[in-house]
Amino acid sequence: MQAKPKLLHVFLVALVASLILGACTGGGSTGSTWFNTPSVKVRVQEDGTAKVYGLPVNSVVLPPELVQQLQAAGVQKLDVRVGYNGVHVYANGEELPYLAWDEDAVKTLQDVIKSQPNIPNADMIAKALPWLRKVGVGVALNLPPAGGEQPANIPKWKGETEITPETPENVIGPMTIGGLAFDDQGNASIQGVPVSELEKALGASLGLSMDPATVAMLKGLGADTIDIKLTPNGVSLMLGDKPLPGVAYDSATLERAVKLADAFVDEQTADTLNKVAGILPNAEVETVISLTGEPAVETELAKIPVEVNDDGTISVFGLPAGADAVIDPDTLAKLQGANIQHLDLNIDENGIAVAANGQKLPTIGWNDESLQTLADIIGPMAGMSPDLIETVLGMVRNTGIQAGVALPVAPGERAIDVPDEIDMTMTPPDLGDMAPPTIHAVAKFSKDGELKEFGGLSADALAALGVSGIALPPDVMATLDDLGAQDIEIKSEPNKLIIYLDGAEALTINNDVESLANAIELAIPFMGEDSPLADPALKQLLTEQILPLIPAMDLDVSVEIE
Repeated sequence: MQAKPKLLHVFLVALVASLILGACTGGGSTGSTWFNTPSVKVRVQEDGTAKVYGLPVNSVVLPPELVQQLQAAGVQKLDVRVGYNGVHVYANGEELPYLAWDEDAVKTLQDVIKSQPNIPNADMIAKALPWLRKVGVGVALNLPPAGGEQPANIPKWKGETEITPETPENVIGPMTIGGLAFDDQGNASIQGVPVSELEKALGASLGLSMDPATVAMLKGLGADTIDIKLTPNGVSLMLGDKPLPGVAYDSATLERAVKLADAFVDEQTADTLNKVAGILPNAEVETVISLTGEPAVETELAKIPVEVNDDGTISVFGLPAGADAVIDPDTLAKLQGANIQHLDLNIDENGIAVAANGQKLPTIGWNDESLQTLADIIGPMAGMSPDLIETVLGMVRNTGIQAGVALPVAPGERAIDVPDEIDMTMTPPDLGDMAPPTIHAVAKFSKDGELKEFGGLSADALAALGVSGIALPPDVMATLDDLGAQDIEIKSEPNKLIIYLDGAEALTINNDVESLANAIELAIPFMGEDSPLADPALKQLLTEQILPLIPAMDLDVSVEIE
């Protein structure tokens, strides 16, 4: 490994010579380098040793295993060129994604380098950066062909290049993610929720923190935010209002980079990289990280494409969602049994709306009061504090989430066309001259969940009428017990069922005849063959006679637990 300093010395000699020559020519704002010096030629041997300008370097320059990996990728020459618009890398004469800069970005980079006490000769390096834009320098690594391969006909480097701007047909976004913030101590929060609380609830580290010295350094440069913007042609970085060097790419350079990376990673990682390379030229995503402890901008998300694969695994934006993100075969089979091919999800400040195959389902509505009650319900079930659940629900509610979930089409079924926009408006009930049905009653249950009384009729009287064996499910009883709730009240308004727990509003279910019918069709495969809805006659009675009454009925049923 002693040859690396020698190689560096040769490079520095060439750089110093370039600076001296460049100083004699004047200029530097022409939009290109003043001139380009020849690349330092380094011929790498199979064992990793090298020759520089024909002079042998007797120690290893590149590890032999790295040489073999580059050979496996078919690389016979790597050019690294530093110039006016960036630091370019060429593999066999073809450009890869490169570090892009301009005059303002270099000035910011100088400030960053000079602020780092641990960088040796930081001032000298910072002063050299503008010269690197004026005088083109480079290193050419020549590698031996892999066994049996002929030397490639590699074109000579003819000058600094730029990527070709592209306009994508299918844009992912635009999206703005602005909830991540760090305070002066480097503690992170997401949408105002401390990451430490989320980690405690999840029982796992999210790895989101920043060294306080780094925060102080960035703020010392006048930056209150870090802005990372993905565009179809690259990644741009900003410290506050000051640009940093970014990354420039197009579809062709990304494809070459992934092909090169295949020799260095396993098959699964290579597949992921290929998918990422296909996504990046279509992405318009901006992430704004705050250094003040408070979110800098509001988060605005585009619709998230989710795909469930045949084996139940899930992909988001075409990328695997993780090993734990899997729909079990039984659930997937039931979804296919209902011929559910697409689900649309929309969460906003008003509630949760779901559509199946482009057809609306009943929606869940919430407000500030019901949000707290929901948190009290969900918290114990999820093993989290209700305060944290309320905060997270509020975060999701204020951010808004839209997702489209594509499911595999069941064998023998025809693919369904789903509209881009789905009308979730609930149609007002219309009973004509018929008066809305009225049900006002009190249902009393034992602490074990058994029905003891309904509408003033005892369990024995109901049994005599043929109504018996009614009980609340054990999980419902367990949730009510955890909440200490003893009274559930269900009231109705046109197109609404409102549920109260001990007088506190929990949630609202918005519905109409169409959405209820769609929900029943979706529920049948999950209820099994023993469900009453498996009887065609009963199903017809429910959908044709009972469902039209529900959105209009006057309902006030109180469920009391002894």
